[in-house]
Amino acid sequence: MFTQLFGNYLLRKGVVTPDQLVSAIKASCESHVKLGTLCIHAGIMSASEVEKVYILQTHRDARFGEIAIEEGYITPSQLEDVMEDQSPHYLVLAQELIERGIITHDELEKLLGEYNKETGLNDINVLNEQRDQLHTLVENFIHQSNISRDNVIIDYIQLLFNDLIRFIGDDFTPLNLIPFNDYKNVVCATQEIEGHYNISTAVDMSEATAIEFAKRYAGETFTQFDEYVSASLEDFLNLHNGLFLINVSNNENIELKLMPPLSIGKGDLKQSDNTYLLPLSYTFGTVNFLIGLND
Repeated sequence: MFTQLFGNYLLRKGVVTPDQLVSAIKASCESHVKLGTLCIHAGIMSASEVEKVYILQTHRDARFGEIAIEEGYITPSQLEDVMEDQSPHYLVLAQELIERGIITHDELEKLLGEYNKETGLNDINVLNEQRDQLHTLVENFIHQSNISRDNVIIDYIQLLFNDLIRFIGDDFTPLNLIPFNDYKNVVCATQEIEGHYNISTAVDMSEATAIEFAKRYAGETFTQFDEYVSASLEDFLNLHNGLFLINVSNNENIELKLMPPLSIGKGDLKQSDNTYLLPLSYTFGTVNFLIGLND
């Protein structure tokens, strides 16, 4: 989840455009993190030291680690530790942006520091994300907008990100969550949650994007938009909302009721006064989630 929200941070800072980010995410699926980037992330080398080693590599037939040790930037044990660690996925994205000349090593070092400072996660271990750390990340994302009922939205979106990563894929970046009261849906599945508080939920996208979404979720080969694709959207929404109700029951001792999911026609989606639009930029298209809160 750190990868997706760090991508959103880069968008908010104007470091990348949505097209640049989506393109980099696509390429990063087949990329690997260079040792220099890992050393910056681990805090054992500065960006300027990494750049110096890369320059030396253009004049010598030696590996990055060998030169870094010879220059006294790292020790053999530090090199061994870095190479044994599993690199966090967001570093693959950062490496791709560096390769494309969109950011530099210096800028990456600064951006990581600023983002950790903004979120208050200076010591975050992104390889072993805990619930409170994820909650803080999503809370920071939510607070970019002035919305009501923060805790419900935070819990709902945190679970949504997790479910999307599990069932659809992690190659997405969330765009900013915004109030939206005049949304015209295209291909849409909707579902109501009722009880202690009421939530209207919906997922909407173009037909082409829906086909790719359904392929990933159902593991089937769909070539055209039909009732099976629509059923896949309904089923994902029902699965996610059902897991949300279980969490609410277990964590808050509140029982909510889930209405059957429905597919609705183009432009027929009705929203509440407090509806929020969450666009997710996937590599295969934009997936829009709408969350409406009612007392």
